[in-house]
Amino acid sequence: MEVKVQDWLDSVYSDGTEGFVSDPDPDIGDKVIVAIRMYEDAPVKRVFLRRIVNGAEEYPELKLMHVIGSLAYYAVEITVNEINNAYHFILVCDRQLYFYTQAGITTYIPACDTDFVIRTDHVKPAWVDGAVFYQIFPERFACGRPELSVQTGEYEYMGHECIHMDSWDAVPLSPDKGMGMDFYGGDLYGIIDRIPYLKELGITAVYLNPIFASYSTHKYDCIDYFHVDEHFGGDEALAKLSEALHAQDIKLILDISINHTGIRNKWIKEKEEFYLKDKGGRLKCWCGFKSLPVLDYRNEELRELIYRGEDSVLRKWLKPPYSIDGWRFDVADVFARNDDIQLADELWPKICRAIREEKPDAFIIGEHWGDCNEYLHGDMWNTPMNYFGYGRVIRQFVGLKDLFLERNPAFDEAQNGITAKEAVCMTARHYDRIPQAIADCQMNLFDSHDISRLHNNTGIGFEEFKTAVISQLMWTGIPCIYYGDEKAIDGYAGHDAGCRYPMPWDKDDEACRRHMEVYTRMIRLRKNEPAFAKGGRKVVYAEGRILAVARFMHDNIFLGLISMEDEDRYIRLKLDTTGGTEPIGNIDEFGETVEWMDDDGMMGINVRAHASYVIRIKAM
Repeated sequence: MEVKVQDWLDSVYSDGTEGFVSDPDPDIGDKVIVAIRMYEDAPVKRVFLRRIVNGAEEYPELKLMHVIGSLAYYAVEITVNEINNAYHFILVCDRQLYFYTQAGITTYIPACDTDFVIRTDHVKPAWVDGAVFYQIFPERFACGRPELSVQTGEYEYMGHECIHMDSWDAVPLSPDKGMGMDFYGGDLYGIIDRIPYLKELGITAVYLNPIFASYSTHKYDCIDYFHVDEHFGGDEALAKLSEALHAQDIKLILDISINHTGIRNKWIKEKEEFYLKDKGGRLKCWCGFKSLPVLDYRNEELRELIYRGEDSVLRKWLKPPYSIDGWRFDVADVFARNDDIQLADELWPKICRAIREEKPDAFIIGEHWGDCNEYLHGDMWNTPMNYFGYGRVIRQFVGLKDLFLERNPAFDEAQNGITAKEAVCMTARHYDRIPQAIADCQMNLFDSHDISRLHNNTGIGFEEFKTAVISQLMWTGIPCIYYGDEKAIDGYAGHDAGCRYPMPWDKDDEACRRHMEVYTRMIRLRKNEPAFAKGGRKVVYAEGRILAVARFMHDNIFLGLISMEDEDRYIRLKLDTTGGTEPIGNIDEFGETVEWMDDDGMMGINVRAHASYVIRIKAM
């Protein structure tokens, strides 16, 4: 029987995981086997690898390695000769050449920006496989030592007195009343006390919002980079927190803004030359906030203090006794970008190099809400806060407006939801252009301290929230949970204050239990199943508002399926392109009944409206 062109093209697959690269993290000089698979009866006569070696093209030929079920695997051994080893595949048919990159198949020579890439600089830390991030806003997580808490009237800042909230359960003050100075007493000792909770939940890495000395609750207006805020417990508390987390094999990432300081920083008076000024001599401030003066990196002494010197800020906290595991950089998108003074392209490589000189496996996160591909090739960031390739995508898919465009009234009313195909395209534009080692590091979040919590938005019920949680298994990268989401924490949309409620430790209602169960199951799958911990990813179906994605590592195969359709739909899925045959049983990993049948060699399934599934698939 003649094979339809589209059918066999759909079966072509490779990636940079250990399922298709014998050693995804080699050293220069190592020999690595690179593989690709396709239907055994595909009309392909020969398969070649196109790679660049010392500037010249080479075309080693792949040979048939083995056949599993209906899929034939072709492989070739190459010698890894430089840091960045890029390649794509060429399939030779009777009257046609096909070129296969991370972006898919074309009949024309592709651009190299979507080539597969093997890197030799070990940019992906070993702990990333199966990792789960948990973001904590320290002032609102847990109070370990009440005597450390800020007291009402203790100080004045920007014309307002600080306020101590009388009850942990009190609703945060509105922005016009609290002014970012309504304190509940969360501290680092409170986090230490709750490490057993984090461990039981399955968390492997904690990301803390800023903890350095500051007068606000958010602490992005730092007054001293070299000391932890005394109300959080000071430097000693951080050393103890780091030790306690590492004893439980949990990594620690700190947040910092090196773009600007707080207006009360001692440098304002002692080192005026550290700051940018306008032509009138006035301080330039981030986004016009007078409390956030911008630093001027033309100053060599400032560079020495921030990243270059042995005792610089970014190096100090990586060293014992603090031994943090990496940095998250606030407003990394605008860092060192100031009109005619554009230093970002010079500074980022130097900053990242300094961090990895101090700790080779340090994890580097940059806050960026858009396309930041230039930072994601292995020599700078491990990941952005992945709004662009994940967070903005899934929030739109489940029914919200784009969280960036909605800030502009001109765009707000014109926004519509997105289809599954649009979600696929939005995701691909990010992932198709980055190495596998970086893709595996992507920090995938849909909630944070900067955006309304998904479940606090009108029109988002439990099924939509569950869909978002399950989607964290369907996208390549590390799921990140914002504290309290697993307990259905209260809040509101419209301002940052609405997503920074105190952690509801005593909450135990039905919503809390349902959220916790979904997260518990998601985390267990992420940590224990190779398909989710380090596997490949293939879109199986994207029509209307139904998206199906397969995750796999050898014979460990799962199908993630999410629907935002308002009615039940019957769809047919081709599983053999994933290495699978059929579902194992009729109950999914979250306890949902799966109504499926064999439909002429394909998987027919009735998908309920607004439903989501994670289905274990039998391997060939």
